[in-house]
Amino acid sequence: MQHSVTIGKLDTHDAPVIEENVFIGARAVILGNITIGKNSKIGAGAVVLTDVPPNCTAVGVPAKIIKRED
Repeated sequence: MQHSVTIGKLDTHDAPVIEENVFIGARAVILGNITIGKNSKIGAGAVVLTDVPPNCTAVGVPAKIIKRED
């Protein structure tokens, strides 16, 4: 996890779950009752509001999956 990352709830529901071996780029924001799957990468400045499956790369605002690895 790089600097200035925000991880939090959108309301009173559960916070995000971040599984093993996840890279989170600088200033990324991860919000809500979502799961970031193991071995995934979140790009710098991304805003993640939906689940990211394992072994994927997500970037952008809102974050979209741009790469899936087997």
